Amino acid sequence: MPAGKRTRKKGKVRLELGERASYRFAILSTRQVGQLSSVYLHRFGLTGNTWRVLSIIGYYGPMSATDVCRLGSLEAGKVTRAVDILRKKRLVLRRQNAKDRRKVVLSLSVRGRQVYDEIERLRYAQERAIMKALEPDELDSLYSILDKLEARADEIFVPVDRGKGARAADGDTG
Repeated sequence: MPAGKRTRKKGKVRLELGERASYRFAILSTRQVGQLSSVYLHRFGLTGNTWRVLSIIGYYGPMSATDVCRLGSLEAGKVTRAVDILRKKRLVLRRQNAKDRRKVVLSLSVRGRQVYDEIERLRYAQERAIMKALEPDELDSLYSILDKLEARADEIFVPVDRGKGARAADGDTG
């Protein structure tokens, strides 16, 4: 729903589809990711999951595929396929963990670091462009609100691999 047509209910949770925060976050994310995905595909030959895995490894540093799954909320099979593609493109290196040879450590190659740095420049420019819609105090408030929402989500949403999906906000799972 266009911004001008929204009914403003101060201090109330808005439950209509076009008003729900999660829906609106998803729309903004889809627009941003869609724009970037096109650039990543044409410029670097990377699909959504491959650039996501590359970005996670680039940002956090060497790690296991399990850590990539956890940090990116990605399924193991998707991470495995993305790593295979990134290795073929010589963007990611895979080596045995020195302390535990059964484990594998993923890291960026020199070329992978160059691609990661270029991706980050594009992401930074896009983030700055969309955030120009906010005044500095609004931007500070937005980040504070996002911190609170993430902390609350950690409290009420149980990861799928631990069992029962999500808990209701009031703690009622039935």
